[in-house]
Amino acid sequence: MMVYIVVSWVGLATVPILASLAWNGWARRLRGELPAWRNGLCLSALLLLSLNWAGAAVLEVPVFLIPQISRSAGLFDVMLSLSHPLDVVVIVLAFALRHVPRVLAVVAGLLMLVSWPLMYV
Repeated sequence: MMVYIVVSWVGLATVPILASLAWNGWARRLRGELPAWRNGLCLSALLLLSLNWAGAAVLEVPVFLIPQISRSAGLFDVMLSLSHPLDVVVIVLAFALRHVPRVLAVVAGLLMLVSWPLMYV
């Protein structure tokens, strides 16, 4: 059980770093050279990744910092049911990126897909 918690917290810490590097790479290098439709896909992937991570962090960090707090069952169920489909969409849309930002976004999406179900167990 402890391994699952460690993997989940590594995902929680790593995903925003990878996402911010992907955002930075897209905004500085790729945005100007990609067509508008592809930039829209890139923006959607990075935005969904960031929102999904933020939702998971908002639910889990307070519980970790103050163990007496209990999770809201309704919000937890919603996050659990939305997290997997959002991660799959992020991974698919991340292929609109190119070079290093693509790899960073796909790895961050895979980390969300793999690490967050472990925390929900």
